[in-house]
Amino acid sequence: MHTLSRKLFITAACILAAALVFTLAIQRLCKRDIQFDPVPLHESNGILKLPYCGFYHLYGYTLSEKETRDAEEWCRSMLANDSQSIVLLEINLRNYASRDISRRALEQLETVLSSFSGANKQIILRFLYDWDGNALQTEPGSRRRIKKHMEQTAPVVNRFSSHVFLMQGVFTGNCGEMNQTHYGGNDDITDLMATLSKAISPEIFLSVRTPQHLRTIVGSGSPLSQTQAYRGTLISRLGLYNDGMLGNVFDCGTYDDTPRSGSPDYTEKGTREEEIAFQNTLCLYVPNGGEVVLDNPFNDLTAAIADLSQMHVSYLSCDHDAAVLDKWRASVYKPADPNIFEGMSGYDYIAAHLGYRYVVRQLEIEPSDAATFRLSIENTGFSPAYRPFETTLLLQENTSGQQITIPVSLDTRTLLPNEIYHITAAIPSIGTGSYSVTLSMRDPATGCSIPFANNGAETGDGLACGQLNIS
Repeated sequence: MHTLSRKLFITAACILAAALVFTLAIQRLCKRDIQFDPVPLHESNGILKLPYCGFYHLYGYTLSEKETRDAEEWCRSMLANDSQSIVLLEINLRNYASRDISRRALEQLETVLSSFSGANKQIILRFLYDWDGNALQTEPGSRRRIKKHMEQTAPVVNRFSSHVFLMQGVFTGNCGEMNQTHYGGNDDITDLMATLSKAISPEIFLSVRTPQHLRTIVGSGSPLSQTQAYRGTLISRLGLYNDGMLGNVFDCGTYDDTPRSGSPDYTEKGTREEEIAFQNTLCLYVPNGGEVVLDNPFNDLTAAIADLSQMHVSYLSCDHDAAVLDKWRASVYKPADPNIFEGMSGYDYIAAHLGYRYVVRQLEIEPSDAATFRLSIENTGFSPAYRPFETTLLLQENTSGQQITIPVSLDTRTLLPNEIYHITAAIPSIGTGSYSVTLSMRDPATGCSIPFANNGAETGDGLACGQLNIS
């Protein structure tokens, strides 16, 4: 009995001693001296290479019974001199308007998507039966055939969902623009989009030619809201493409001259002002882009920047319309208030703002908590990013080279244009030393680094933010 009591006493003493050591360690940790010496953060006016946005080239390929090496050679030729991040691929199905798409043709489609994905291009994809203005002669004789083609191509497309950013249209119309078609009625476009949305992976955005088309398909006159966004439903991933952008007051048939304000008929077109206001809300959550056309006052630089910003445009053709693009190149950006873009060509200014553009305004230790970083970031682009990126702080001890990664809780899709966001990240319990602090962002789908619009960070290698000293 005496021996047992002694053992219990020794055990209790050991536990007490361990608890005391642990408590002292915690107290010491809590009292650690943390100092952060930030580097000055300056905005850059560089044109960043960002996934899912920017100027793009258009490439068209017609599926046929040729060997797949024909598709391989075509892809090599198209990719040889393309330095853009994003591309528009038009896949012509006219050879199969009266029959199912063959296995060989689907292998060609696989080859094309594989080649462009392998080159890490983000793909805007459009299927069509015509690119010569003859859709009424080249389209299938039934809606059922088009739907079968959607179902046949979908498994191939879905295998490349990491790189197929969005699909345009419902396979119909001149140049795939849903006009001059046998299938332009409200029932037609609603039925075709229902089939396409069911077949295509919810990771891939879909888009239609006009706000009128979109409202008709989703059955609502109201634009998408924040609570509806990013759920994988049709309404949450249906955006717009506009190949008559800034072409005149009607954007070449996109808008009307009669207001729809107060009208319960959501299948009607609205005026330019109404439809741009509609896009100003809708396209905070779904992509918008296309071609600018026809040199006119609506695409003069100042007017163009105002509308591209309100429509939240993230991608534009760099091939068409040459007259408009050349006008922008010859124009000089002159802001009302002087800024770092003053004196830049209009084309370069627009190139720098298509899509999202993240500027880190400040990284500091939270004044009320020495164990927390406070990050301030602003999106100065025309649109948000519509896919989530991973954001991390990297701490590297300067003597030992030890690296610690701190995940930053941030859904980049919520970083809306022209707003500053404040995010916090806890400093982990790490040893004493001097640590270099770098902020980085990465797209998990493509593996691409996301460069910041800060001097020295334009390449996407991360933003050096300062030195963290712990003693």
